[in-house]
Amino acid sequence: MSTTTFNNLDSNEELKLISKNEYRSVLRKYISSEDFIPDTKELIRYFLFMSAYLFGIYSLISLPIFLPIKIFISILMGISLAALTFFLHDLMHGAVMKSKRITYLIGLSIGVLNFFAPLFWQRTHSFHHARAGNLDDPDRIYIWNEKPKNVFEKFIYKLRVSSDSYNTFFSLLGMSLGFFWYFSTMFYASLQRKTIFNKTSQYQGMNKLFKTKELFIVFGEFFLIFLFQGFLFTIVAKYNFLNYFLISLLPVLITHFTTMLYIHTNHFLSPLTNDIDDPLINSLSLKNSWFVDKVFSNFSHHVEHHLFPAMSSAHYPKVRKLLLDLYPNRFQLMPMIDAIKMLCMTPRIYGDNTHLVTCDNNKQFSCLLPKT
Repeated sequence: MSTTTFNNLDSNEELKLISKNEYRSVLRKYISSEDFIPDTKELIRYFLFMSAYLFGIYSLISLPIFLPIKIFISILMGISLAALTFFLHDLMHGAVMKSKRITYLIGLSIGVLNFFAPLFWQRTHSFHHARAGNLDDPDRIYIWNEKPKNVFEKFIYKLRVSSDSYNTFFSLLGMSLGFFWYFSTMFYASLQRKTIFNKTSQYQGMNKLFKTKELFIVFGEFFLIFLFQGFLFTIVAKYNFLNYFLISLLPVLITHFTTMLYIHTNHFLSPLTNDIDDPLINSLSLKNSWFVDKVFSNFSHHVEHHLFPAMSSAHYPKVRKLLLDLYPNRFQLMPMIDAIKMLCMTPRIYGDNTHLVTCDNNKQFSCLLPKT
């Protein structure tokens, strides 16, 4: 198996990077071709959690329930919507069905609830897969030469990243709003027909993802989302903001927090690998309970997903077992709670490809690296 040397800029350490295609060629020898067939049984998950969400709306609006019970129901709706969001992730990867039209319509039915424009999200997420661990990966965190450019960015930057590490409270709070910031930034970048971003920017490739016609479709998606949310506020909640908050906003905040927490732990502790996309180095898989993994579509199996993004997540435990057998010292896996603790004790700025540094650049922390 060929490897590529990856130099750490601050030391003589070297990592041997292996491309994901080389991993795939090895792993496919042990995986049945049937495991790559779209799994329509996953649609049961869609109907189950969508029914739970809609029943939650009915209960909160129509039944005489005390406020604490309403809040509890709203939290359950948030969990259901998060489960639908992870289902949407698999759906848009083609892991559930072959029909692109039905896939899009189902995706849109979830998108109007969680504020995810399906075509826009699919393109930006696919670009993340194509450029994972690189400077233009739209899902990566800050690098040292990226400084906040305006008052708002500076305020958010200092709020989220304290002098020594991630500011725990404000960072976790920010995750609830993270996708609004993420989508607005990505959308702005995609509108720049002549890029204003330099060649080290994570947004440099965004303006090439959409044709002009497709941008109108994306505009239409966002318009439909806000139109539906307006329907929930005016017709369903009858202009009662508390009811609207409970049937929509609180579940959305819970959903965005949950998905962002996974994304942060899946990637933000790992090194950059530049042009060699080595998922065992630039991604982290997590250990969760069987129940949590079942609800959230095995999203903890993130290295496995980057290796086979179109595979049904139901088969990822098989891939994990193979990685543990074939790459025991290379495959990075830890309990999610430990990854969250590490996330809160380390900064979010790459000083170089394998180190995270504080705002003043006086302290550095090593990214997660293979045992050998």
